[in-house]
Amino acid sequence: MKIAVVFDNMIYGGIERVGIDHLKLLKELGHDIDVYILDPKTEEIIEEVKKICNVKIIPLTKYHCPEAYWNITRRIKGGKFIFPIVYFCISILHYVERIFKKQSKSYDIAIAFSGHYNDLTFVANDFIKARRKIAWLHGALYQYILIAQGFENLYKKIKNLVVLVDEGQEEVLIYHQKHEFNFNITKIYGDYILMVSRLFYPHKDHYTVIKAIKILKEQYKIQKKLLLVGNGPEYNNLKKFCKEEKIEDNIIFLGTQQDVQNYYYGAKILVHASIAGEGLPTVLLEAMSLEIPVICTDSKVGPKEILGNNEYGILTKIQDSLDMAKKINELLSDNKLYEYYQKMGKKRIKDFSPEKIKKELTELLMNLV
Repeated sequence: MKIAVVFDNMIYGGIERVGIDHLKLLKELGHDIDVYILDPKTEEIIEEVKKICNVKIIPLTKYHCPEAYWNITRRIKGGKFIFPIVYFCISILHYVERIFKKQSKSYDIAIAFSGHYNDLTFVANDFIKARRKIAWLHGALYQYILIAQGFENLYKKIKNLVVLVDEGQEEVLIYHQKHEFNFNITKIYGDYILMVSRLFYPHKDHYTVIKAIKILKEQYKIQKKLLLVGNGPEYNNLKKFCKEEKIEDNIIFLGTQQDVQNYYYGAKILVHASIAGEGLPTVLLEAMSLEIPVICTDSKVGPKEILGNNEYGILTKIQDSLDMAKKINELLSDNKLYEYYQKMGKKRIKDFSPEKIKKELTELLMNLV
């Protein structure tokens, strides 16, 4: 099949890393893959994509997406009258752009992989020609629909949704039956603790983890380094916070690392903290595949889909550094508990094996076409 996979950007983030894994799988299955990136400000991770398939950069910002303006109906007085005008004007602009910028190549399937306004609009509004369209959701369906009705409108155009988490889905389906969506649910540092994510708050809550390391040191008398792999806009604030908390000697900022696997191999525990929904946190799967026990905040959706009710990893309360420190201490102090989560993590990862995903992906594509 000829498949177009569309990303709103290409940076060192969880969505992009998951996307690259899927691109490799699709390539192994023998499909002809093109990747479209809608933000020209890419990072070095784009070089990984270029090794797999053709890459085309076609700028399309959020502000060029009609549905992105849906919130003005609630935030501005008279917004319900302004929005249709804005929507009509941008839609006309899209029509003109499609005439002059229409991609010559046609595809069997186009996938809006990031699940944001840019890539959803690009696929839904036929900036590329495809027989079938897919919207890839990295969180619970209800989350997106609660954020804005604009997402719902784009989903209606695309119709085929891949949803990674089940929570709240039945309620949405009952409420939106008329929309006829198609769903597919688819050692320099000693025994250090590792966190791999962009330095971006509140999506990733490094502050809670840093405070937990301080509590671990002062209350439980356990000296551990916390290695932070990743970069982002919160870097300076986090560095300042570590200094204020007098814990800077225990926190190592490594920035973006292309050889992140090396840091997994040496880690004692992987911690992950988020306040908002997580979709499907890939870092948990990466750690579990290497028998590294996982401790993760129980954010609304995502972690529990992987870890169950503390079956395969340990969940902690959101923004609760005391609870996280307590759970880290328990894991480090109990060898049997540590070995249990090593074994259960390895068992759980089989549900995410490339072979199983290949089979599910093939079934999904064949059912659509």
